[in-house]
Amino acid sequence: MSSSALPSEVLTELRTSAIEVLRDNDLGGATRPSPTLYPHQWLWDSCFIAIGLRHIDPERASREILSLLHGQWPNGMIPHVIFSGSGSYHAGPDRWRSDLVDGGPEHVQTTGVTQPPMIAEAVVRVGEVFDPARRHEFYRAIYPGLLRYHCWLYRERDPDDTGLVTLVHSWESGMDNTPTWMELTRRAAPIPLKLIRRLNGDGALDALRRDNKEVPSDQRLSATDLFTLYHLVGELRDARYDFSRIRASRVPLIQDVAFNAILARANDHLRDIAADIGEQLPDQLLRSARRTRAALPTLFADGMCWSRDARSGRLISRPTIAGFLALYAGVVPPDNVEDLVSRMTARRFWPAHGIASTPTDDPDFQPRCYWQGPVWVNMNWLLADGLDRAGRGDLAERLRAGTISMIAGSEGLYEYYSPFDGTGVGSNHFSWTAALLLDLLDGRKPAHHLPSARTGANDGEHLTRRGG
Repeated sequence: MSSSALPSEVLTELRTSAIEVLRDNDLGGATRPSPTLYPHQWLWDSCFIAIGLRHIDPERASREILSLLHGQWPNGMIPHVIFSGSGSYHAGPDRWRSDLVDGGPEHVQTTGVTQPPMIAEAVVRVGEVFDPARRHEFYRAIYPGLLRYHCWLYRERDPDDTGLVTLVHSWESGMDNTPTWMELTRRAAPIPLKLIRRLNGDGALDALRRDNKEVPSDQRLSATDLFTLYHLVGELRDARYDFSRIRASRVPLIQDVAFNAILARANDHLRDIAADIGEQLPDQLLRSARRTRAALPTLFADGMCWSRDARSGRLISRPTIAGFLALYAGVVPPDNVEDLVSRMTARRFWPAHGIASTPTDDPDFQPRCYWQGPVWVNMNWLLADGLDRAGRGDLAERLRAGTISMIAGSEGLYEYYSPFDGTGVGSNHFSWTAALLLDLLDGRKPAHHLPSARTGANDGEHLTRRGG
């Protein structure tokens, strides 16, 4: 059933539920991804959340983005989590100790790594619903911090000037346990964890983890994988999150195709933001941006886009959803676009309800386990945009409509969904699912049709009152 076939009352209920989730997860100036499992602020979550919030309260959406600068490090990094004052999290501030790092933020605790740079995309989307004067004001407020962040990405994570930024932890990719990342991460596991994995001893470790209290263990990454990621956080902490020192450790280093594709698109947005307010990007950043666009096609081989092991220089030939983000960036060689679209829309990746995070015939595929198979609303949203850019608007609309219908049939706004039957799994009351549902429902309306952009918004005022 397509979204257009859904009764209007169902669509109204969906919109109301989405607004309620965002209201209930509002921490004031920022939004937590979910009430219990993710009680703090995540970088790319806030970007997707702002894209949805613009439809009901553009001012609140702008504050969501600006709040990310509250955790920005002096060197320009925007961390993947900014910890709020309450809420228990299994990889909380005591594991990262940003307060002990020279050059860490002084006024707030954060993680020591970043996440996909969706900020510029969110800024432009929110800017679309403002009048020119308010848009310029918003752009000027965010521009210095956003510029420093992009400069940090290249200065710190591409010191060899390859054009491809290197990631130091799978949490930076946003796709924690995709086979691409786990293939290299497991090699870096300490010997006791390798032995436990070989002996199928994950069950014994499950009692020690805290991320399976709301969500069953079979919907999360395995215990040995999780504790390996904890171990790598310790390695990064010991290196004081300095890339030159991290390179000397055993930490896996990956030029992640999805992260760099998002960066390529973000660079374009940053250039447009700068032009809108009469600024000129530094020559070095413009040069780096060109090199990223030139480097991404080198990740294309055998009909797919792959991530690269930054230590060995070899492509990591494990097909996952990450490779399709090259469509979102518009960097696929023209002769290969149709082939990549065909691969993405084949049943092994699109069995029913959207694009599976791992193909269904992969040996590690699990339809209900985190990034090893489930459909994610944010990825459907990004890939629909990529299909539009590839000239396949028909498939883009099918993906958007199918996403709405999937959510409607799941009785909840979940973190992720089974690609076979659309069952909602992971954390419920999930903020970016709610926000992007609003964008899918309202996103193709002209801005002047949005009550909040025109009058101050009954929905938006309600959200702000309840959210603080």
